[in-house]
Amino acid sequence: MTGSRNIPDSRDILDAAAADPRSPAWDVVWNDTCDQGYATEGSERLLPWLARVCADFTPAERERPLVLAGFLALDATDRIHRSDEITALRLLARESLEAGASDARMYVYLQQAVLGLDGDQTWGRALDLVNDGEADVTCPACDTETLVSLDPSDSPVTAALDHPLAARLHEQAVAAGFPEVAASVALLFGRMDCPSCGDTFDVHSGL
Repeated sequence: MTGSRNIPDSRDILDAAAADPRSPAWDVVWNDTCDQGYATEGSERLLPWLARVCADFTPAERERPLVLAGFLALDATDRIHRSDEITALRLLARESLEAGASDARMYVYLQQAVLGLDGDQTWGRALDLVNDGEADVTCPACDTETLVSLDPSDSPVTAALDHPLAARLHEQAVAAGFPEVAASVALLFGRMDCPSCGDTFDVHSGL
């Protein structure tokens, strides 16, 4: 967690964000609470506020705030993870997924938010590699780093769904109408041969 910035301390900023999901105030909230997927110090205190705000927004309007909540929850204490606010945010995220994400990228972000609200430290931060279309992986045998494509049309990875989470995410993405996301998930949890030593390993184990 980084403490380089403070959470928004202006009631006007929070009120403007709460009043309009399209308000520029949300950019301020994001910039002051989250840095490259990691919460700034103390920003988890905004989770109860986010729960109240998201409850007043429609499923489409709450998408971006829920993605923020997922990141903030990852750096929250166990006590906060057991709170009613986290439970409410998790339910709202799932409701937005069921209502239909605005596009494939947002679908991935919402799935990641659910995982973050569940406290999954790995996939609550890394699932959006699907949106990046590539992943930096390190061979566990020789430590060679390789940038691997997650594009099904151009990837050295053999798709796999052996991991329970992979199977669930794949099934949900297909059901939601995002087959391209499902295909990339199967690669993210797939297997590859190290181009340096030839060792075969799980892509997700090399993240």
